[in-house]
Amino acid sequence: MPNSEQRFESAPPQPTIMPGLRPVLGRPRRVARLAALFFGIVATSPAMLVAQRSTYDAYIAGVHVATLERSGNGAATTWSIRKKGFASNRWSAARTASTAALAADTSFRLWGALRDVVPRIADIERRDWATHDVVDWPDRSTLYERTRELHSAARPTSTATRWNRRGATNPMDLVIDARDHLVAAIDPRMDVVLVRRGDERFTTVGQWQSSGVSPARYGYRHVGKQMVPMSDGVRLATLVLLPSEEATGPFPTILVRSPYGISGLVSVYWQYAARGYAVVLQATRGTSYTDPEARSEGALELMVHEPADGKAALEWITRQPWSDGKICMQGGSYLGYTQWTAAMSGNPALKCLVPEVSMGTAFADQPYVGGGLLVGMAFYQFWMHERPLLPTRTWSEVLAHRPLVDLDDFGTGKSLPNWDNQVQASSNGGYWRAQDWHRAPIRPELSTFQISGWFDDDLPGTLSNWSLMQRIGTAPQRLLLGPWKHGYNADRALNGYDYGLDALRDDVWLLKQMWYDTHLKGMKNAATEQRVEYFVLGDNSWRTASAWPPPEATPQRWYFHSDGRANRLITSGTLTRDAPLDDEPVDRYTYDPADPVPNWMSFEPMQRWEDVQTFQWDMKDLEVRHDVVTFTSAPLQADLTIAGDILVELHASADVKDTDWWVHLADVDPAGRSNRLTLGTVRARFRNLDDAQYRARGDNFAREELLSGDSTQVVRYRIGVKGVANTFRKGHRIRVAVMNAMANYTFPNSNTGEHEGLVTRTVQGRMGIHHTAAWPSHIVLPVLPRP
Repeated sequence: MPNSEQRFESAPPQPTIMPGLRPVLGRPRRVARLAALFFGIVATSPAMLVAQRSTYDAYIAGVHVATLERSGNGAATTWSIRKKGFASNRWSAARTASTAALAADTSFRLWGALRDVVPRIADIERRDWATHDVVDWPDRSTLYERTRELHSAARPTSTATRWNRRGATNPMDLVIDARDHLVAAIDPRMDVVLVRRGDERFTTVGQWQSSGVSPARYGYRHVGKQMVPMSDGVRLATLVLLPSEEATGPFPTILVRSPYGISGLVSVYWQYAARGYAVVLQATRGTSYTDPEARSEGALELMVHEPADGKAALEWITRQPWSDGKICMQGGSYLGYTQWTAAMSGNPALKCLVPEVSMGTAFADQPYVGGGLLVGMAFYQFWMHERPLLPTRTWSEVLAHRPLVDLDDFGTGKSLPNWDNQVQASSNGGYWRAQDWHRAPIRPELSTFQISGWFDDDLPGTLSNWSLMQRIGTAPQRLLLGPWKHGYNADRALNGYDYGLDALRDDVWLLKQMWYDTHLKGMKNAATEQRVEYFVLGDNSWRTASAWPPPEATPQRWYFHSDGRANRLITSGTLTRDAPLDDEPVDRYTYDPADPVPNWMSFEPMQRWEDVQTFQWDMKDLEVRHDVVTFTSAPLQADLTIAGDILVELHASADVKDTDWWVHLADVDPAGRSNRLTLGTVRARFRNLDDAQYRARGDNFAREELLSGDSTQVVRYRIGVKGVANTFRKGHRIRVAVMNAMANYTFPNSNTGEHEGLVTRTVQGRMGIHHTAAWPSHIVLPVLPRP
């Protein structure tokens, strides 16, 4: 799936007021601070407190790119800015403007979330930050919350406060000193920082300067577009950036292979050339309509050619005079897929990967999950092949059309061979095995730094790939898992769920740079010191572990029970630590593929692919359907934290030849909201998996065995539920829901046992969930020890 490129001290105090801009003097902490300000500083007004001259520096991923100077006072203040050319590495002449003229002068625009911060500095410093926990700036709908106090023995500023924007997407955060002056403005996702000179230690700039990474000494040379031949003669558009001419080669290389255009990636990856790396940006074959100036030859066949083309790209790089023969790769989503497929070559030149929100193999998460075809693949394929829906069609009509193999013709009026082939290749046979790196000679010396989020639709791929490298790898591996969607490290809240002020990381770009320096230049740094960092939902906190799943987690079984009405009464199904001792009644219901359980919203309003189907949702209204069976614990007597991968052992019967089984895990709060945390699925015909959890070991989704259709036959299913970390708070309940469909996630199973890409009919199925001493259905939760 598409993915836009990402950038980038004590517990935060709890907010006590939501004050607007009026000071509150009623508490000793506030009075003490105001007294310190009054008695320690002669000036008594904000205007008098403004320094006569101050200098700020702007950085992108630790590279100094601009200097801003402020002179004068009040209305007489003047500003000047100088910027450094990314390519030339030369500074521009100073541009000067008055405060009143700043907003209209584009020379003062910065980058990322800091684009328009310079004209707003004066307004920031007019606010009263020192006496409040929450400040609404620049309007009442935008709230900044006191996050942590920062301390340093260094001058000019010994203390400051980090203010993070609450519940924001792509936010700008602030650091403010005790006099309400701006110390720094920060874009945590892109790691763009504007910081007052001398106060760099309060930001990632200080970390860049003290971490021992490659210094940013150079500009870059654009070698120009090259058409690089693949093994079959098809030529791929390739851009090469080298450090400027004063740098002495040859250089280690960072390779990025993308189907979404490469010209725009120069503005993201130039920073590596500044630090002494060659950067190679290659457009995968048949792409990209988004970048006609750098379009590769060949037909667009998503996923098909990447192993051979990745191999050819690696070999081409090692033959170039500017290459020192060492290569790492980077990129997210499909750009992660191109990394893993290139690694199938076993080329020793490839030293490390940085797959961000990476796709997995074909049956890990894209285009099949649990054996079912993702609904979003239709949207994605039509978009990638430049085939918009016919004006007479809606997405609801297209997704309901059968057979699936004809969706392309029905929806766009044109046949897409890539779609047809992937729909018909519904099991893990020859078509997909040619792209399956779990079966390839991946070198155990390959180091990977993998990044994903709990709500990323490609998280199963990341966890599968992590499992692979844990099994075969001998080199350092690193894993970062946040409360993020596919466009990772961007949101402090999703779909109404708030993940707190620390949900975003400032240091992602620094961690990637340290990884490259270690594995391409042999530099010593802390890149491999910590193996796993993960975010705990419910707690809204980060934790570390030596592995994933965390070795300190203990598997804990929670068993299903009911009086046979768990699909009709939300209070009937229970979840306890005690295994069934007797023959409990079966929960029976009818599943109709023509009326499947929905997942989220319609595709109609979507203008581009979004992975909202994997977000947290309140599922309480769906859980009361007759074809959803729920099992809920009693209110917890103490907090319970889980971290790791989850497995459901389901004993079920059906009177049809095939069906899908879906399970979700929810955290039910005292108000009754059933907050879905994670989910998993398996298609009945593919139930005989060698690796139900990760699909990374043995034979998976290749062997098909239809059901007997005998409703008296009970079948055991092992359903891998994608990993998560969550604290169920005291008084909350744990809920497991079982169903046979997640419409708008995967195409519903017809229940016929026929090829799901070719079938045009459906049949209703009579289903049964069993929880007896002989068939003890349960969920296994990875429980962490209490602190």
